[in-house]
Amino acid sequence: MNKKKPYLSTQIKHLNDDWLTPCDFLPYIDALLGDIDLDPCSTHSANVEFLKAKKIFTLNDDGLNIDEPWTGTVYLFPPTIGRCSFSKERGTWRWSVTAGTGAKAPSVIWFRRLLREWKLRNIHQALFFSTYPEMMRICPEIWDYPMCFPTKRVNLIHGKDLYTLRSPIYWGYFIYLPKLEFGFQQTDKFVDIFSHIGKVVT
Repeated sequence: MNKKKPYLSTQIKHLNDDWLTPCDFLPYIDALLGDIDLDPCSTHSANVEFLKAKKIFTLNDDGLNIDEPWTGTVYLFPPTIGRCSFSKERGTWRWSVTAGTGAKAPSVIWFRRLLREWKLRNIHQALFFSTYPEMMRICPEIWDYPMCFPTKRVNLIHGKDLYTLRSPIYWGYFIYLPKLEFGFQQTDKFVDIFSHIGKVVT
């Protein structure tokens, strides 16, 4: 990834323009998860270029509300922009660049879907990445699971043009939902791998 241009979050005007996982983290994600069965919040170009998940849901698929269960090994970096509003009529969350009163941050809503699928044993294991710091306060359940806080600001990739920020402005963190049948052994694997990029809390 050699393309670098200055790019500010204020220039993100559409959900397809959102940020992607930094390339620096991809080897660690691969070492932990191996083959990724599903990325429920992706684009075709990003998946071909980077994660190479066997299956993805795009903006048009609406992976957040899709009836199809999330299964296998899952990687999720939810939208960094927009808000989610709940529709009582449809019983679903609507994700948009702008939303009305009572809307919630996408990271929280997407994580809770991920966690629900994991608890139902639909998901084998999962890794969640976010740059939304308020989630640590408004979604306290994340502290029940192993986490990694990278020591450096994260060099996000622009989703449409696939270039990185020249001067990273975001901090990020990972949350790991382990293979339940392996118990603490799988948590130890997360610690061993991700301690190379930051502080791990279990």
